[in-house]
Amino acid sequence: MNNGDHSSSHAPQGRSTMIDLLTLENTAIVLDSTCDPSEGFFDRPGISMVPLKVHFGDETFRDAVDMTYQEFFARLEASEVLPTTSQPTAGEFLAAYEDARRTYDHVFSLHISGVMSGTVRSAEQAAAQIDGVEVHDMRTVSTALSLVAERLRARLERGCTLDEARAYIRHFTDHSSLLVHAATLEYLRRGGRIGRAASLVGGVFDIKPLICTADGTLQGYAKVRGLKKAMASMERFVEENSRPDDELYFVTIDAINDEEPQLIREMIERLRPKARFVLRGHCGAVVGTHIGPGTAAFAMIAE
Repeated sequence: MNNGDHSSSHAPQGRSTMIDLLTLENTAIVLDSTCDPSEGFFDRPGISMVPLKVHFGDETFRDAVDMTYQEFFARLEASEVLPTTSQPTAGEFLAAYEDARRTYDHVFSLHISGVMSGTVRSAEQAAAQIDGVEVHDMRTVSTALSLVAERLRARLERGCTLDEARAYIRHFTDHSSLLVHAATLEYLRRGGRIGRAASLVGGVFDIKPLICTADGTLQGYAKVRGLKKAMASMERFVEENSRPDDELYFVTIDAINDEEPQLIREMIERLRPKARFVLRGHCGAVVGTHIGPGTAAFAMIAE
């Protein structure tokens, strides 16, 4: 894990860093907009988001701020030109950290894989300028980031040490799983993620990829034809990445796909009786640019 720990023993004047336990009252979490959360996720205190940007020609929109995910996909499907995306600046992260540090003693900043985006590097540059902030490259993407935030908040709710919080973040980075069922290969091809030949195969034979995270990148897991075979491959993925008695926490994710997330939830709860559904996330503009509409996915962590 690329873990940039920028916490310091120095704090703003009048604040103490002698914290016995980290709690929701003294610890904040900052994410980036590729966390693709559920509605209302950031309405709670102590958790905030720095948006990436999506560009339609000369127009720039802040992901998850300037348009809803529904508005984005409507525009994406109507556009002849694939939008581009860009990461936040270090200055934008610094502003978020300064705001958080006015209220909180410690800040965990959890981000999309550094292999996929330069976002985490901007965050590290900002964290180097302020005490009490540490940045973690989570080596994953999308609602998996919301999942780690929720599970870290559960520990903060009951109180945990700094070492315990860091250990959980390492555990999540090393052991969480994300599987994506792309509805089409076209957006991955147009974005330069796969070759034209692979895209043509997918279109001609209705073969759609299952893609997982591995070593901070997206890699092929299986190619399937039809939802029934996709679900069978998803079952195999769950069985390969967890044990029957695991206390499994999971999220479902979709990009304008109403049917599949519920099927995924029912499948996981059938296979893993101790599984706990955390939230349903929706792909926003940045992730949606690269994966396209109709996609469904899930992320999970065994604790």
